[in-house]
Amino acid sequence: MFFSRHKAEPPQDGRDGSAGRAAVGGPRLVEEETAFLIPQSEWKQLAVRLDTLDALETRLRKLEADAVTERAAVRAQTRSEMGEWADRVERRMRGFDTRLRDTLAGFRPLGERLTELTTRHDQVDERTLALESTVADTRRLLDELGEVLDLVRVAQVEERTDLTREDFLVHYELADRLRALYTQRMPDLVQPRLAAERPRDVVRRQAELIRRLCLALFGPEGRDGVGDPDLDELTRITTDTGRVGLDQQHQRLLERVGAEATNLSRAMNESGYASRFDFSVEPATVADPREHALWLSCEAGRPVAFVVCPGYRAADRRLLEPLVFTESGGEG
Repeated sequence: MFFSRHKAEPPQDGRDGSAGRAAVGGPRLVEEETAFLIPQSEWKQLAVRLDTLDALETRLRKLEADAVTERAAVRAQTRSEMGEWADRVERRMRGFDTRLRDTLAGFRPLGERLTELTTRHDQVDERTLALESTVADTRRLLDELGEVLDLVRVAQVEERTDLTREDFLVHYELADRLRALYTQRMPDLVQPRLAAERPRDVVRRQAELIRRLCLALFGPEGRDGVGDPDLDELTRITTDTGRVGLDQQHQRLLERVGAEATNLSRAMNESGYASRFDFSVEPATVADPREHALWLSCEAGRPVAFVVCPGYRAADRRLLEPLVFTESGGEG
């Protein structure tokens, strides 16, 4: 406050304002006690301002209190929202963890299946190597048998005075061409269909398809003489009625097999000797290497399942044994 320690009263009006003034040289007590005198108008203004300041101070304190309350509410809301957000994040993480565990659990059977397929692939590789070894051994045996047959044929021709070398030896050449068709070109020709079908027993399925090819080219079974090959049926069997595509190499091989079968049939019919193909094998016949040629992996002494490739006879002489497929040990 801008007063003295004695509260000054509002000034009183005098006649001239000198009634209370002490004489010069007299005591100055009143003047000392009322060192500051405030006019009444200014006093009222000051009082109004003080009231305004008090109101402002009260309002300021209320604003500060409201601000504190609002900050507390905001903090509480923020903590609540943060808590809810953390709960949502935790729930989502738990969901991710569950799905991840389920996914990993689903991969486990796939891993087991992959291991199984790898094992089967290794077994197939081993079987393939074994078959390749068997094929090589069989080819060597066929070569040896071919040499023996050539000697036998020569002896047969020499014993038969009615068969001259010039007009009958052509049938031995035809038999050799037939054997190459049976054991080389036809197995190669059915490879695209075997690859598409992927049978469990590749060897038997190959033999069945080659039997059908032989019936189309040299059948039907039981027919006397040599007829014309059915080249349309040859194509249907090779391509599975168009479902199996052939690359250029196998397309050329198909045409070559058809042309070779046609040429063989024509040469047999023009040779002057009665020729025929022999598909017949009596039921329950046991495979005998002296009477039959055995298909790959087949065993002598087992029952014959079917004739793969027919035998060939000319002038009632057997020049080529029927190639047979035998029942396996578990089927006989």
